[in-house]
Amino acid sequence: MLNVQKITIATRPHAGETILAAAPSARSRVLLSSYLLNLWRGPDAVRDMIVADFCAATDLGASAQAADLLLVLRQFLEDWPEAGLVPCACLRQW
Repeated sequence: MLNVQKITIATRPHAGETILAAAPSARSRVLLSSYLLNLWRGPDAVRDMIVADFCAATDLGASAQAADLLLVLRQFLEDWPEAGLVPCACLRQW
């Protein structure tokens, strides 16, 4: 199973970053909207739900679902940057 922190760090949008051919679809916008219904739990909980579903889709080999969830996670982290995890000291580049 993939680590939540590694996935979040890897998918966090960076300033000036452009993703080619990865425009959010209607499906990914609907998925994001469904996750946002859980914002009352806090942005970290929503992030964890998206990551858990991404891991499950990956484990099942559902690549289309995983791709949608990756776009959902990226959009969520762009809109709620406070949900991004700070890398631990062992991951920092010195």
